[in-house]
Amino acid sequence: MGTSKTLTMIDPSRQRKVPSSFAWLDQRLRAPENLGRLNAAEIGLYLFLVLAADRNGLSCWRLDRIERSMPCFSMPDLRRALDGLVQLGLVAYRPWSRHASDGVYQVLSLEEPRRQDARISQPIDARTILDELRFD
Repeated sequence: MGTSKTLTMIDPSRQRKVPSSFAWLDQRLRAPENLGRLNAAEIGLYLFLVLAADRNGLSCWRLDRIERSMPCFSMPDLRRALDGLVQLGLVAYRPWSRHASDGVYQVLSLEEPRRQDARISQPIDARTILDELRFD
């Protein structure tokens, strides 16, 4: 959607880049740590924002217009979906002003999955550590 406003990056360090395996959507989205944690409304809104975005991942569609384009989701569904996408780090959002309900969306680059050392995946309390250090 064209706009007369100049859109600036919300998070330049996460500018969306087209990966070599690009297939309209970044194939890394299929990973369980990405797609597996999204509900239907989040998937729908994410897809819409990818399709609406410019080459930097930016768009500024109003939620009421998105709702008209996606009649399978209500306005409350879309608001919750936006909050979820922001919390999951898939989309950044900046309202036009403090109390505005609409603003700029940025589809963020997908982070590479972080590998976690199995030895530190669970917290260990001090008593357990001391018990393991005892010499009988």
